[in-house]
Amino acid sequence: MNEKQLKEFLSQKHLLNIATMTPDGYPHVVPVWFDYGGKDFLVSTARKSKKARNLAKTPRAGFSIAEEGLPYDAVVGYGDVTITDDVDGALLLKLAKKYLPPEKVDRYWRELMDDSGKRIVVRITPRWMKSWTDRSEY
Repeated sequence: MNEKQLKEFLSQKHLLNIATMTPDGYPHVVPVWFDYGGKDFLVSTARKSKKARNLAKTPRAGFSIAEEGLPYDAVVGYGDVTITDDVDGALLLKLAKKYLPPEKVDRYWRELMDDSGKRIVVRITPRWMKSWTDRSEY
């Protein structure tokens, strides 16, 4: 993908599959909502989630984002992770607006924030990333 195609693809409602390492050395892979700011991938999660605990011990992650059908567009990579508090829920709100119908955003955000003060932002800064697009006719 060229830069324009990459930004367009990553602005859509695809899920990012994040791979973290468990303490016993096994991969833990889960689909998550994400934001891409042109350099880093941002994910909101609960501080007590398994992925958050894994990343606190080993701050590196792999990721993949793929089209579910034709054309087979995809982005894969791995990178370093930094974790910060999402005290005001700004990232969570941004992601809810991206992925949910407008009428569901406020309730979803309030429910997760009420359970919260316990949310974090996972920032993945890619060390290596590859993307491709297959626009051929089938």
